[in-house]
Order: sequence, then structure tokens, then C-alpha cells
Amino acid sequence: MKKGFIIFLFFVVSFCFAEEAALTGEALAGENEQPQLVPEVRPDKTGSEKIEFSEKPQDLQKNEDFAFLSFSLLTRERSVMISWKARPEGRNLILYRSTTAFSSITSLAEAVPIANITDDGLPFFDYPIPGIPYYYAIAEENEIASGKIQFINGINTINSPVEVFGSSEEQEKKHIAVQNRPIPLPFLNPSRHTKKRTEFFSSQTETIINALTAEKRDFREFIISSQRLEPYIFPDDKKTPDGGEGMELQRILNEHFYTKNWQKCKVELSNFLRIRRTSRVSARTHFYIGQTLFFQNLYDEALLEFLTAQDLYPSQAKEWAHYCLVELANFR
Repeated sequence: MKKGFIIFLFFVVSFCFAEEAALTGEALAGENEQPQLVPEVRPDKTGSEKIEFSEKPQDLQKNEDFAFLSFSLLTRERSVMISWKARPEGRNLILYRSTTAFSSITSLAEAVPIANITDDGLPFFDYPIPGIPYYYAIAEENEIASGKIQFINGINTINSPVEVFGSSEEQEKKHIAVQNRPIPLPFLNPSRHTKKRTEFFSSQTETIINALTAEKRDFREFIISSQRLEPYIFPDDKKTPDGGEGMELQRILNEHFYTKNWQKCKVELSNFLRIRRTSRVSARTHFYIGQTLFFQNLYDEALLEFLTAQDLYPSQAKEWAHYCLVELANFR
């Protein structure tokens, strides 16, 4: 009986050692294989457990190649609807517009980028200038950066241009504007150029110009010498004055102007103008001040006084201004 129990115990021990050896062999064989993904258990906001993988499977880690699948244009009144399909979505895309067709990357130098968008599958609307044919193309940002880009009709560009037109009212206004083009100005039309009338200087002015050209220094022969000029008195100041200001002006002339006390007369006349006078009395007073300066050989100051009286007494002021100019030329 004891002998049979011992034999049974021996078989049980042998079977346990064999099972342990089998498990050990499997463990050693698994060292050469890729480890399996171990799920990570995380609680979500609801309190339930959400299973996520700490690493994505190898086939999902592969980055799919980007490619355009189609490209189309559709005009709607004054806009162009640009549609495209690309895989995968979400890339940064650039839309171009040009007056020439897109053939290579060098075509982008003449094109205008009209939009820099993230692909969401929705079309883009462009509003170009009416009446001009335009070509369109689309490109992915990385393609442009790498320089490896090809433009294929129907894929990322269209070889035929599209053109939008304005409304009928705008076309009519444009047609009317062309018909109502303004007539060019006369000086822009040489065949109808108006000839200017020939003008001449007076004989006295011509004589002075000839003398200046000949470098002649003395101009006294062309005018009456200032030493032979007589002071001029306006007729209104020779008769009995009507008002107080005329009487005061006549008093200054009688006391200082007729006696040729030019310095004292100039001071009295300047003080007389400190009070506001009528326009004609004021103009005559400036004229008398100009004469007092002229006879003191202050021709430049006298000229300004004569020009002040020119509006109301043009002939007298012009004559004495001419005397001043010639005297200034003589003392040049």
C-alpha cells in the first residue's frame, strides 16, 4: 500500500515540474516578439472608466500623403465660386488668381494670392474685377515650401479663364461715359492751336529797354528830372473844403507842403492818418506822403505810397511810380 502511494506521489511531482518548464519556455520565447499594446484605464468626467491606448497602432502612425482630387470654378453674377476636394482635410491651402495660365511654380510669381485658408471642405467666393479673364489655382502650403508642385487641369487649376460682368446698369453707364467723352482742350490740339496776339511795349519803354541792354547808366534824359518836378496838388484840395478832415488836410498842405518842408510835412500827414479817414482823403494823403519822400530821394518808400493811392487815383499814381522806378534805376 505504501509502495503504491509513493509511486503516485512521484507522478504528481513529475507532472508539476513539466508544467513549470513549459511555462518557462513560453516566457523565453516571448522575449523575441513585439510587446502588445496595454490599455490604460482612466476615469472620465462621468466617473466611468474609459479605455485608451497609450500608443497608436503602427498602421495609424503612418502619415497619409496629401493630394488634391478635383478643382472646379463656377461664376455667379459678380462672383466666382471656387470648389475643390483634397485628402486629408485640415491642411493650410493658398488660392491664387492670375491673368495667365498656371503651368509651373514660376507661374506663382505673376499670380496674386487671394486667400490663405484651412481646408474645411467649403467653397471660396472671389469677387474679381469685372470684364477681365482670370485663371485660378490652389496649392498646399508644404508643396510651395518644397518647390515640388505641379499644376494639373481639373486637379488644382483650370486651363480656361473665367470672367464676371457687372450689372446691366453699370454696363449702360460705362457705355454712356464712353460716348460722352469730353472734347480735348484747345492747347491739346496742335492743329487748332490759337495764335496769341503780338503785343508791343510803348516807345518810351522800348527806349529804356534799349538803354538797359546797352548798359547805359544815366536815365535822366528819358524823364523830367526830379529837380525840375513841381509838387502836385489835387483839385479837391485847392478849393474850399466841405468837411473837417478836408480842412485839416488843407491846413497841413498850406503850412508845410507849399513851403517844401518835406520832413515836417511827412510827420504831420502821418499823424493825420492815425485817425480813420474817408477812402478818397486817405488816398490823397498817401499820395502827398509819397511826394515828400520822393523829394527827399527816398524813392523806394515813395513808390509804396503811390501804389497805395493807385486804386482811387490811377493816372497820377502811375505817373509818379514811373518817376520812382527810373530814379531807382539811375541809382542802381
